[in-house]
Amino acid sequence: MQERKRVRELGIKIGRFPTGQNNTITDIPGVKVGHETVITDEQDGQGPARTGVTVILPNDDIYNQRIFANSHVINGAGEMTGMVQMKEWGIIETPIALTNSMNVGIVCDGIIEYMTQRYPELGDTEDIVLPIVAECDDSFLNNPRGRHVKQEHVISAIEKATNGEVEEGSIGSGTGMSCFEFKGGIGTSSRVITEKYTIGTLVMTNFGERKDFLLNGTPVGEQLQDFMPKSHVPEGSIIIVIGTDAPLLPHQLGRLAKRSALGLGKIGSKAYHGSGEISLAFSTGNSLKRGEMAEVISLNMVNDLLLNDLFEAAIECIEEAILNAMFKAKTVIGRNGNILYEIPIAKTMEILATQ
Repeated sequence: MQERKRVRELGIKIGRFPTGQNNTITDIPGVKVGHETVITDEQDGQGPARTGVTVILPNDDIYNQRIFANSHVINGAGEMTGMVQMKEWGIIETPIALTNSMNVGIVCDGIIEYMTQRYPELGDTEDIVLPIVAECDDSFLNNPRGRHVKQEHVISAIEKATNGEVEEGSIGSGTGMSCFEFKGGIGTSSRVITEKYTIGTLVMTNFGERKDFLLNGTPVGEQLQDFMPKSHVPEGSIIIVIGTDAPLLPHQLGRLAKRSALGLGKIGSKAYHGSGEISLAFSTGNSLKRGEMAEVISLNMVNDLLLNDLFEAAIECIEEAILNAMFKAKTVIGRNGNILYEIPIAKTMEILATQ
């Protein structure tokens, strides 16, 4: 089977900023991504499974080297655990995990199990944690009642997390996800600012109606009306994770997270009533050591004058990451014979060529 290509490999350039080495969120030094995919066809009342978990590790010791973060909710028909504390303190101290809606609790358990094994002091002589877990509804292809993602899948995804290239499309938590009624999933992209700072995104796409789909401003969805699902796909959601090594403070990261709405708008999202669009932005440019007792802590902060470039680069990354999720995803057949078809790349490129 021919390998599917990312949009930039097909000559489609999004935006003006240069990409990082791999054009992935892992171009940010220290950031790693891991997947665990769960696919079974057992029909015992708990299958079939078309699901998984994807984790992002901002650094190798997030419990002791906490980092600044913030979030933004565009439309709230979705969930991200740990968000209340994150917004209050402006930090994260666990891996970030993505999964399907009804597996959130088990994935939280998996993160806690992993962290209590690695940090015996957690919850004993040191603080407890509230894991960051975000979800989309993959029930068009996956049987959510099976809650197929287990603690061991979460731990495996964390332990397998690597830097460098990131698998995209129908992988990990993206296995059962859609995008504009095509197959969607996991996508990522990065940009370099002032030849010094890297900003990257990782998305889990599960949103959009075909008619709304824009590719670099071209309304290709209106001309791609074949390969439609046989029944209605739920309005879905998208989770957007933005990372950077630019030293941003929590209030700046909140402003950055808000720009995710503009990236979604460029590709045609309307943030429909039943969709959950939630974004999280983190910075590895500062770390807060657990147990630090100094009365005053010195921090670095990017001048607000640089924020415009970071905002624009984030918008570019989000648009390209969503496209990568679609272009890398392959057709998946799921429960009840439901099918999400891969976007027909050749036809899509023909449409672009005529515009």
